[in-house]
Amino acid sequence: MNNERAAYEADGNVIESPMQFLQLLMEHERFAWLRQLSQLVVMMDEAMEEKPPITKERKDALVGEARHLLVGSEEPGSFAVRYVKAREHAPAVAAAHAEICKSLE
Repeated sequence: MNNERAAYEADGNVIESPMQFLQLLMEHERFAWLRQLSQLVVMMDEAMEEKPPITKERKDALVGEARHLLVGSEEPGSFAVRYVKAREHAPAVAAAHAEICKSLE
């Protein structure tokens, strides 16, 4: 998200507050591709707070969703395609991706 924000600001746009950035993430077309990731994070947070603790089936479903989101689609404009570009242009994103992939194994 930070890379996308930096690119947005490099185009001459100013983000004055975290709330403004959150609003852009939720509403601006430029950030639409990030919404799938945000939704997955919310689903994971909710699952971790469920009572009783998360079931193996629910955990496996969320891990499968994460796997599909991060590497599973070659559809133009999909999160996975945009994410590949982000990994190619930002070493920190590539390093984080490598750690996530280890966790998903």
